[in-house]
Amino acid sequence: MIDTQARATDIAIESGFLRAYFVYDVATQIDLLKLSASSTKGYQPDQIKFSTFTAPSYLQFAVAPLVAELPPVDVDGRSASIRLKIFDYGTIAIRFSVPFSGSWYDFANLSRDLRTSKNLVNEAEQILQNVLKEVEHVFTKPHDALVEDYFVAEVNKFAQAINASTLVQEHKGSLASLVAGEVTPLSPGEQDEAMRIKFSYFDNELVIVTWDLAFIYDSVEGADITESILEFANTQLVELRLYDSLLDKHLDEIYRWKDDNRRRAHWLSGKGIAERQAEKLRSLLVDVQELSDRAENALKMIGDAYYARLYRGVATRFALADWQKQIESKLDSVGQVYRFATDQAQHARSEFLELIVIALIAIEILVGLFGLHH
Repeated sequence: MIDTQARATDIAIESGFLRAYFVYDVATQIDLLKLSASSTKGYQPDQIKFSTFTAPSYLQFAVAPLVAELPPVDVDGRSASIRLKIFDYGTIAIRFSVPFSGSWYDFANLSRDLRTSKNLVNEAEQILQNVLKEVEHVFTKPHDALVEDYFVAEVNKFAQAINASTLVQEHKGSLASLVAGEVTPLSPGEQDEAMRIKFSYFDNELVIVTWDLAFIYDSVEGADITESILEFANTQLVELRLYDSLLDKHLDEIYRWKDDNRRRAHWLSGKGIAERQAEKLRSLLVDVQELSDRAENALKMIGDAYYARLYRGVATRFALADWQKQIESKLDSVGQVYRFATDQAQHARSEFLELIVIALIAIEILVGLFGLHH
């Protein structure tokens, strides 16, 4: 067997990066046009820029996110550059980039250190708070931030020429341990699982995608395209988590409401609790559907290009389809309760009207009897 964990120390990296992404969902929508006009950070639109090889631009944002470079910070003794990206559907992505050259051993260690760095998390939170102070005025329906983090180990050039096939065949164990964040070699089965979703368009590039880290061997330009797709998928994931959280919250309220005798109509107002609950549920259904449609349509994909296949692989690793099914199931539950609440409201209104009619008839009878008596 050629591959050994120690063999990785023979791989020297001439240039690369360790990158950390923190993707926050902070609002229902962000007005990028207003932000661009009012900010002093010099935000620029950021469409995915394809490299020069002969492939059409299959990926395009419906509304280009805005990007800005922030001053570098020190993270655990290393200088990290910072790039801010703001999406119109309510997410803010903060990317830390630490340049690297050296041995594979040090590269793997630094990758593990960044994934577990509390200082890095604190820096991201502080940057977010500073950004929020500047951009909150262009938010629609702001809410508490929900975060999804992701890491990328990027190699742009090895010290000695090596292709993707050689990397996968001769250094499989080292690659698997890197993306899994483990020091001890993985079992053959776990190596296969860690490297299950991988892509290579040319033989001098390689992408391995896991749940929380990707390894990318490509030029800076090629890696940037791949990371834009990974970043976008993370914005979708955090959006789906937000929808799921909203639905859980409202479902809990629904179950409490169903057990509450106060759901009967409030006669004095003529508008029962059931009716108000039905309106609230209808608003929730509309909001979640609108948010979901906006996020799904944010990135346009045409044809069966390499990057479209890459996106589908990332979506599979992130289990986006499972999240979507879970949300659709909860939406169905909310829809059923909405119909029930609507029926309850209509029934309560009918009962109220019937009582008014009965009261009017009774008054008319009493008035008649009183007239006959006199």
